[in-house]
Amino acid sequence: MNKKVMLLPSAIAVLLAPLLFGWGFAAHRERVFPYSVLKLAADRVGLTEGTERTRTRQQIRPVTAELKSLASLPYLQLTPDPNYEQSGVLLFEKERASPGLNFWSSFSPSKTAQLIDMNGDVVREWSYPASARQWHHAELLPDGSVLVVLKDQGLLKLDESSELIWSADTRPHHDLWIDDEGDIYLLTRWPVSIPELHPTNKILDERITILTRDGVAKDEISLLSIFRNSPYATLLPNVSHLEFDPGVALDLIHTNHVEVFDGSQESRSPLFKRGNILVSARHLNAIAIVDGQTREIVWLWGPNNVALQHEPTLLENGNILLFDNGTEKSRVLELNPVTGLIDWSYAPDEGFYSYWGGSVQRLPNGNTLITETATGYVREVTPQGEIVWRFANPATTEDGERWNLWRMKRFQAEDLPFLDKTAPGVGE
Repeated sequence: MNKKVMLLPSAIAVLLAPLLFGWGFAAHRERVFPYSVLKLAADRVGLTEGTERTRTRQQIRPVTAELKSLASLPYLQLTPDPNYEQSGVLLFEKERASPGLNFWSSFSPSKTAQLIDMNGDVVREWSYPASARQWHHAELLPDGSVLVVLKDQGLLKLDESSELIWSADTRPHHDLWIDDEGDIYLLTRWPVSIPELHPTNKILDERITILTRDGVAKDEISLLSIFRNSPYATLLPNVSHLEFDPGVALDLIHTNHVEVFDGSQESRSPLFKRGNILVSARHLNAIAIVDGQTREIVWLWGPNNVALQHEPTLLENGNILLFDNGTEKSRVLELNPVTGLIDWSYAPDEGFYSYWGGSVQRLPNGNTLITETATGYVREVTPQGEIVWRFANPATTEDGERWNLWRMKRFQAEDLPFLDKTAPGVGE
């Protein structure tokens, strides 16, 4: 009798072994419970060598071409184009395209921004040749003024007639956001010494500098510190053992977008409460929401899902639209940040690719405006993925190259009260 009782656990173990193996296999492959618990524990004790997260980190370590990104070298701003003779609006299906006016700026030496109608005709133009550097980003305000980001040099505010209103001496790059009180959230970066991250080279401390509407700095948020002191610190690439040219500042995060929530979506999720900040960290393959009060990361998504992404934006339905650059092909994703599911995507069979930059905008009729920065093209697509509007940066060279186009944004005429509504193209 006792012998049979002793054999019972062994028999149960034999029966359960295949079930436990199957569960373990499913947990690893399909990422069902307890995958996330075990993965988090493994990450914290450094047992994830060879896993997908580790491979993602290795991809952004500066062993080959990625050295250029981490060393903060400039992007190429011209792209060879066999169709370089194409210029302006190439396609316009008036019945299906979302009407409006398109604001954009080129990386060409002209240092200008334009507002064009749907036919490509110029409605208004801004320029400031006195700026020492090319315009990285330009933001059009309802009163006709324009904020201009001069990469690592300063921020300009021009009036409707391109006269300088004020300038801010700072080190901005990529993007800015204006909240509903008029404060300017500006991406900036400063080289600082952090021996724990690299013993000799400085690290670019990515920050959000908050300015008043008059360009006066009032606060600053260190995104580098936020990431280093978060559960996601392991995403930061380990470069301490690598050698770089002296004087090169290492770009570990490379933030390329900032957006401040106004609270209108808070009923959908506490993630969207007023003052929370959405950022995109290109070199971490991640987008994150930072609590505007505690300045802690309350949500992060992206590693193993996107690569080198740009401009995540919160939509009215509570989803996030973003440009996933990829490493060979690009795509546009609409992510439900609560469920983590992709509700919509645009990745045509013929493919398109912007190795850097890229922006997206959901239009009033449900279409999506997509800027392919590195190629200098813009397309508007329907929810079914059909192209109904197409634009090519007219700035080209005799060598068959097209200048990059950082970002295009479409406005409704009523959103720009400074315009003469009777002018051709404005009321269309």
